[in-house]
Amino acid sequence: MGNRDTQFAVPGFVRRHAGNLTDRDGRLWRAVAACVIAAEIALPPALLIEQTMPYAAVAGIGMHAAFTCLKPRQLITFSGLTVGAYITFTAA
Repeated sequence: MGNRDTQFAVPGFVRRHAGNLTDRDGRLWRAVAACVIAAEIALPPALLIEQTMPYAAVAGIGMHAAFTCLKPRQLITFSGLTVGAYITFTAA
């Protein structure tokens, strides 16, 4: 994988344990990142609709749990606050 792809595209533990990553692997990680960004954009409107609110909250909590697993030291506070906001939002 080229130098420009190794900076932030693939989490460090994946680079360490997955061996040699190819350009295809970098493209896959970027596609997954784009899907996550799209889901993050879709979650707030989904939280406003009563029928989709529980599903959006579960999806958001799942995504932030995955984020925390990928980069625990950097994202634990952010993910914790976001999950708390999801729970508070759906309880209101």
